[in-house]
Amino acid sequence: MRLRKSVLANNRGDTMDESPNSVTPLDTLVNQVVHDLGISEKVVECQALLVWNDVVGSSLAQNARPIRVKGGVLEVAVPSAVWRTQLNFMGIDIVKRINNHVGAEIIQELRLINRQHN
Repeated sequence: MRLRKSVLANNRGDTMDESPNSVTPLDTLVNQVVHDLGISEKVVECQALLVWNDVVGSSLAQNARPIRVKGGVLEVAVPSAVWRTQLNFMGIDIVKRINNHVGAEIIQELRLINRQHN
């Protein structure tokens, strides 16, 4: 009995081998889908939010919470002027560390917003 090798074409006309011997890693497939959907930048922005605690450390993470990324600006909720001042001094370093952590220059600045967080 011979196995039939099937070939699929995607919407760009590229072909994908769907034989049992050709295995594409899941991360490769996910990255291709993200790229095809045009949401690569949004995914990296989400990663920037997710790495906040690792980048700033537990003490700062308890007192400042990232809210969102918009146009390269990471908005951060801070509970007081004291923490706003502290983050202002550390802002450039935090931006560099976040960008290094996610592997892209996605964040250009921090915007500090007076807001209590839980």
